[in-house]
Amino acid sequence: MSLVAMGAMPVAASASSRPASVPTVAHPCGTARGKPKVDQVLLVWEENHSFSSVIGSPEAPEINKLANDCGLATNYEAVTHPSLPNYMSMTSGLSYAHAPWDGDCGPYGSCTTRANSVFGELTASGKQWRSYAEAMEGNCSPATYGTYAARHNPAVYYTAIKSQCRAWDQPLGTTKEGELHSALKNGPKVALTTVTPDVENDMHNGTVAQADSWLSDWVPQMVASPSYKSGRLAVVIAWDEGFGGGNVPSSAPLIVMSAYTHPGARAKLALDDYSVLRSISQLTGVRPLGAAARAPSFLAAFNL
Repeated sequence: MSLVAMGAMPVAASASSRPASVPTVAHPCGTARGKPKVDQVLLVWEENHSFSSVIGSPEAPEINKLANDCGLATNYEAVTHPSLPNYMSMTSGLSYAHAPWDGDCGPYGSCTTRANSVFGELTASGKQWRSYAEAMEGNCSPATYGTYAARHNPAVYYTAIKSQCRAWDQPLGTTKEGELHSALKNGPKVALTTVTPDVENDMHNGTVAQADSWLSDWVPQMVASPSYKSGRLAVVIAWDEGFGGGNVPSSAPLIVMSAYTHPGARAKLALDDYSVLRSISQLTGVRPLGAAARAPSFLAAFNL
């Protein structure tokens, strides 16, 4: 099926005729040729901004450069409000648009779940994952403090993966040292990596410009990572929700990057949190859970 039929904008013939090369910060996407071999995903979560407040904003030059140089979904919606239910849906395929989850509760008591998750699916299949949360002081921390928000770190809510969470859900560190810096320098070597900026750097409490600056510091390391340069790693930047409230969808940005993604690719098909989960599951080779099994995938639109 053609990219146009799948909802992607056509790409100029000259782009496909260029020889293969290694991705760079200046040209992060569309440098690889042949059949895509992506089998790893790095997912960065941003917060609480609608598509129109980010895409085209002069406060977000890095984000808009990535949208222009790589892939952008123009019809992506978060399934509900507030933050936590969206994070849970994007990792489990289930709806959490009900109490206590719709109160952004902390991961204690009735606000934990034995449900399966993409983390559990990866573990069961013999694969590994890592989550990196900025400003978290220790592994798999359930307590919200300072600029760390547990509700933006979904792995801590799943009781079935508690032992893996204690080992694999780690403080992010800095661009100079720490767990994410090391993972990018050496790989990443796992199927799924999730990255949670703190509430100042993810647009939740901070500005669009702050989040854009944060990404401009980290994206070059992602593009320079061995897995990305080899074509195995796709980077997805997803906003948890757009403006608004209540159990209604909201328009939000979604950017997809890989060495195979055509520069300027646009996915027009209707995508949501479950689409992100389905696409991640397809790329990492595990079954899509819940509603993700029926959701549209963005793999064809972004040549993954």
